[in-house]
Amino acid sequence: MRLARMGGQVRALRRMVGKGDEWKKLLTLAAAIEGAADQLTADLFLGYLESLAVDETVAAKAREGLELVLNRR
Repeated sequence: MRLARMGGQVRALRRMVGKGDEWKKLLTLAAAIEGAADQLTADLFLGYLESLAVDETVAAKAREGLELVLNRR
């Protein structure tokens, strides 16, 4: 779902650049794409950490640590 939304945002940005839309709109959308990419990276990293976990306690600690680092709480 997140990848599809990012793809839509990238296509929209490409169209907007082609039309010469105002810079503020372009920068706002570019920042949204960057934020979505960061979130995707964090989600993938969390999945990786959880795949290394031996049990649910370790997985929960990995999740908690990642959320603290990313200030997602």
